[in-house]
Amino acid sequence: MVAEEKERFISKAFLGTLDEFVRDRDAITAEWNEILARYKQGEDVMEDFRAIQIKKPSIFMLIDDIYHKEIELEEKLKVAQVSDEIRSQLQAFKEQFAELADEIDLFVLAEIGLSKTKISGV
Repeated sequence: MVAEEKERFISKAFLGTLDEFVRDRDAITAEWNEILARYKQGEDVMEDFRAIQIKKPSIFMLIDDIYHKEIELEEKLKVAQVSDEIRSQLQAFKEQFAELADEIDLFVLAEIGLSKTKISGV
């Protein structure tokens, strides 16, 4: 029973990050639109990711989770009883910036030292 309760705990930090994402959605979307535009022009966007990670690490982690930890994220959203509106906002973000998913993955792998490629050139 205790183990089950621990599994169902959602941190205040996660809930705060969701609130921040919803509150700052327009600014976050604008910033990611700029990154996507640069990416589509063939520019390296790794430094953009690094800047976001430094400036708003919890938001960057949430965005990474949207693409690469879908099952865990869905479980957290379910346990936290997150509204359909917020879920829709997360899904809309995921769809809008799907082209960047692999780049985000490469960035995260490079940050944790698992990528053998240089972060600035894949």
